Amino acid sequence: MANLKRNQSSDPPTDKIVAALAAALTMFALGALAHRFILDRQNARRRRHLARERASSKVRRRARGTAKRARYFEGVAEGVAHKAAHAVPGTNRHREVLDDVSLAQKVESEAFRHAGVSKAHVSVNAEAGIVYLRGRLENDDEIHRLVKAAAAVNGVDRVESLLHTPG
Repeated sequence: MANLKRNQSSDPPTDKIVAALAAALTMFALGALAHRFILDRQNARRRRHLARERASSKVRRRARGTAKRARYFEGVAEGVAHKAAHAVPGTNRHREVLDDVSLAQKVESEAFRHAGVSKAHVSVNAEAGIVYLRGRLENDDEIHRLVKAAAAVNGVDRVESLLHTPG
């Protein structure tokens, strides 16, 4: 124990020397910067201008990067919300209303498939949720199946049948 105390007390005060050296180097660096950016009559204006432009460029770059990251995380949050909304059955009742062309195509795709009827002589139009079926089918049973299948399609409010049988 006595040796440890003696060794500690006999060491030179290195902390004070390091602190003084750091202060001297800091003062030298500040003086060099002041000379370079303020006192130099030939190039100080150009250096100040370059430093200002670099700083503003970094700020603009950081702002663009931040905005880009914000848009990315907005999309991630939107995707998570979409997954959460559609993960629970029965929560997606508020669907977008289809426009007339999309609704007509949806009816053609689904109703004809479910009714088992040929599209060859039938035209499908839609106006504000009302589906108009025009054309000719082979018998009344096919007409009934097609009208029933068209009414079952999501987005169809009413079906107007202008279908007829040959003859």
